[in-house]
Amino acid sequence: MKITIENLQLRYGKFTAIDDMNVEIGDRESVVLLGKSGCGKTSTMRCIAGLEQPTAGRITIGDTVVFDAEAGINLPPNKRNVGMVFQSYAVWPHMTVFENVAYSLKIQGIGKTEIKQRVHEVLELVGLEDFASRGASMLSGGQMQRVALARSLVMRPDVLLLDEPLSNLDARLRDRLRIELREIQLQLGLTTVYVTHDQQEAFALADRIALMQDGIIVQMEDPTSMYLEPASASIAHFLGVSNVHPVNPAADGMWTISGSNLVLASATEVRQTGEDLRACFRSEDLLLSRDGVPGANSWRGTVKVSSFQGSSIRYAVDVGAGVTELDVLAPLGARERFQPGEEVWVTINAGAVQVLPQSPAPQELRAAVAA
Repeated sequence: MKITIENLQLRYGKFTAIDDMNVEIGDRESVVLLGKSGCGKTSTMRCIAGLEQPTAGRITIGDTVVFDAEAGINLPPNKRNVGMVFQSYAVWPHMTVFENVAYSLKIQGIGKTEIKQRVHEVLELVGLEDFASRGASMLSGGQMQRVALARSLVMRPDVLLLDEPLSNLDARLRDRLRIELREIQLQLGLTTVYVTHDQQEAFALADRIALMQDGIIVQMEDPTSMYLEPASASIAHFLGVSNVHPVNPAADGMWTISGSNLVLASATEVRQTGEDLRACFRSEDLLLSRDGVPGANSWRGTVKVSSFQGSSIRYAVDVGAGVTELDVLAPLGARERFQPGEEVWVTINAGAVQVLPQSPAPQELRAAVAA
């Protein structure tokens, strides 16, 4: 079921939570609203669900206008056929798994035979078919979250909304449930809107990611494009690019890191000119060695910290000249290992260096969302 959001605004007094949002979510598409706390992503989801009344704008689900400020339309949540899974499980501990999932169907007056059939279908879908008679208070966190998901799916919603449903779970369980959620979404062909601040979760679950800052969608792309081509340095930093440095243009298309004599070459297109530019490069694209030659993208430094991280080793390298330490991530199987205090050479391929504006231009924001 397609969702169309037009000129959506949500204000609390002088504070603007959502600022003139225009976006279309396709039928059967999974869109992840990604951003830090307070950026407006949960407010957007609550407006779609009918749990918040926007200040202005229009929301359409399928062919039904569920909210229109000018026309005075505001359908209640139970008239929108939208399922919602919250961060808190909200599972009734005094009921069994079956009773938790069946409760909303009973409220609707659906017959016992159909209730039994639908509940068992969704319990099998979420992997809880053997737990139907178990008391909810005896479940693990992951099992409770599956109950919450089943309770939404049993209503056969046109749209499924999920508000950081995995944030209370441990890392390994989150990884597994991400895959299961994606499988369920694809199997049922659900239009899904998922809220998270976790970039890995967004990459795993999205057909498209809408990255939000200060109530605005600043970039909307498929996960691969978002990862490889962030529209600004602020977006790159949020997506895990830890090496972000102000730069100034130098001769022959080169750049110097501001406040230093370190020279950078970039083989990627610079899409915006101006003073507020940043060189962005990922930790895993930097290489460390004991020998090197000074020049563009090759600098001498000293290892300050060496941190073992299981499959990789993270180094903090001081390259001097007033530059913040570089963050370097090397695979565990790297040929050379380095200790704090050791002198090294840091190099990076020009193709791995992106020169980006600190913030995307307004026209780029409109084009990104329209696409």
